[in-house]
Amino acid sequence: MLRVAATYALVAWIVIEAGSVLLPTFGAPEWFFKVYVIIVAAGFAAAVIFAWIFEITPDGVKLDRHVERSREAPAAGRGRNTAIIALLVLALGISITFNITGMRGSAIDIADEPVVVHDSIAVLPFTSRSSIEENQFFADGIHDDILTRLAEIDSLRVISRTSVNQYRDTKRNLRKIAAELGVTTVVEGAVQRSGDQVRITVQLIDAATDEHIWARSYDDELTIENLFEVQSEIAAQIASSLRAVLTPEQELRLAAIPTGNIDAYTAYVAGREDLLRREYESLVSAREQFAYAIELDPDYAQAHASLAETILITLANHQSIVREEAFGLASEHIEKALHLDPELAQAHATNGLMKMMQWEVTRDGPGNLEAAAAFDRSLALNPNTADAYVWYSSLRRAEGRIPEAIELLTQALVIDPLSRIPYVNLPQLLAMEGQTDRTTESLLQAIKLFPDWGTPYTYLSNHMLGLGRLDEAVAWGLEAARISKDPMTGGPLLGVYREFGDGESIAEFIHAFPSDHPLYGAGKGYWQFGQKDYEGALASFTAFRSDAEFPVPFLIPLLASAAIMAGDFELAHETLVRGSPMLVSDAEKQVDRQNVAAAVLLAHVEQQRNRPDTARRLLEQAAPIVRRLPRLGMGGHGIRDVQILAMQGRENAAIEALAEAVDEGYVSSVSFDLWAFEDDPIIASIKDHPRYDSLREQMYEKIEVMRLEVEKARAANDWSALLARAGTQ
Repeated sequence: MLRVAATYALVAWIVIEAGSVLLPTFGAPEWFFKVYVIIVAAGFAAAVIFAWIFEITPDGVKLDRHVERSREAPAAGRGRNTAIIALLVLALGISITFNITGMRGSAIDIADEPVVVHDSIAVLPFTSRSSIEENQFFADGIHDDILTRLAEIDSLRVISRTSVNQYRDTKRNLRKIAAELGVTTVVEGAVQRSGDQVRITVQLIDAATDEHIWARSYDDELTIENLFEVQSEIAAQIASSLRAVLTPEQELRLAAIPTGNIDAYTAYVAGREDLLRREYESLVSAREQFAYAIELDPDYAQAHASLAETILITLANHQSIVREEAFGLASEHIEKALHLDPELAQAHATNGLMKMMQWEVTRDGPGNLEAAAAFDRSLALNPNTADAYVWYSSLRRAEGRIPEAIELLTQALVIDPLSRIPYVNLPQLLAMEGQTDRTTESLLQAIKLFPDWGTPYTYLSNHMLGLGRLDEAVAWGLEAARISKDPMTGGPLLGVYREFGDGESIAEFIHAFPSDHPLYGAGKGYWQFGQKDYEGALASFTAFRSDAEFPVPFLIPLLASAAIMAGDFELAHETLVRGSPMLVSDAEKQVDRQNVAAAVLLAHVEQQRNRPDTARRLLEQAAPIVRRLPRLGMGGHGIRDVQILAMQGRENAAIEALAEAVDEGYVSSVSFDLWAFEDDPIIASIKDHPRYDSLREQMYEKIEVMRLEVEKARAANDWSALLARAGTQ
């Protein structure tokens, strides 16, 4: 009996040890292993009872009382002893294997570890459990601070606030949200504020299983110290639950207290909300909020950086601040922010934005290199800074490094997948690379994601215009006008109506355009230009420039073109040089991708001013650049090659280039120049060529077909057929 008990105990031990390793490997739940052990243990009792009643003999199994002990074979006894010794050796080997190789430890770790590696997270907007509207800003501030702290952990991919804000008050389930944002975990939170007390409830959820990874509620007195301490602890707990690796520097930043003044913090939070909206009125409010936060706490680094960003965005998007003033104020606050916190990624990114904008004024000097260094520093400190990727992409675009610009925008979309701006910037870059089909696909994707946003509709209309698909351009332009409240939205279609001879649509647009609109003067000049009233257009553009409190960049080509057509080449020269000062600089290379269109216009102006050497130099530099550019689409050059060849006196080569353009789909200059094709003064020398009239007639025949398509759609009030073409061609 003793041998049976010992043997069973050893075998059971081996079976249990093996089960502890193998069962988790095959996905068995914990309860199954417990039942497994109970069954094995119960078998031990049964084995002992069996051995007490029965005995195994050479003649088979017999009742113990019937066995003659004197006749028991010694060899059998020795065999059983040998088996027991062998089992002991086997048990010892298994024990050594489990404990030396770490198999037992691995089994436990695998059982405790989630199946999915959680390295991506979306912190959804926190809800306010208070009826006071002001407390929602308070909840937003806590959400923003936790998100910002997590974003500084480079082992985590943290979705930007712009994207997660799309899910405020959403009813969608977490699994769908996670799939749309490309993350494995989601954070939900709620804030309840009552007087001087605050309760913050946070839960970290595995999006695949909908199970809680970690959750906790915090109840505390509302002081600035307590608030930041709780937010730091929440971020640290989330990072720990996701097994994120923190450097000592990151641990310090998680515990940082940016301000000791709760009113300054409240103003800062409100300012960030306004800044994200990017509208003129909201930017004015943001600037006031950040200034107030700094007044309350002059050492608030984040407020200084945000104020600088607001000033620069106001200049870039609305031109409602004098450029030199903007740069001076922004520089002052960036320097202060970096002095207070040298490792503030936001401040480095904003510094890069300022350096880039300063460099773009003249495109001379090392400003672009300084901007790149600032962006690199920002992303090294916080690889989840979406704005840094977007602004860095703009720098690379300005430098003509389009593939790098595309890659940076692609990276921005990884951490900010629902941010609108990359969805219209990326198609522009693809168009500049000549990837016209991908440009169309990207804009259609943007329209699908943001069906109530007019910008991608406008861009797609402009792209169709550049491709020579004028009827589709009208269809998409009308869709943009239907969605957008901006009266300027339908402006680009005026050129198409001019090609169609549709004076009624032009008059309808002009009549509906509000006379008190800030750009009314420019719109009036554009209409006069289309009517070939060049003197009137020049007067309107000049008056608009004089009346405008701040310079408007888009006015440069309008004013220059009107001056050329009116024969005022001195004004044309002055205007073009002001817009592209690099063209008259001492730089070895004065013409690049960004200013090549201005260079061609300036070359024509210099010929008219009797400066052939300057014109020759500009054309020689512009020609190889134009050859590398796509011809069609919103990133195309149109017939710049034809213009260059005509100015160089190579009429036959210019006609051949025009024939190639027509074969590729070129039908109109409306997308590339202010004037119509037949009025283009730069190609005047080829209009007497024998092939010119035939090529012009081919263009007019295509335009007439498209005009009839538009008339058909307008009569039926059904534009669906024209809209559908973009997804099939």
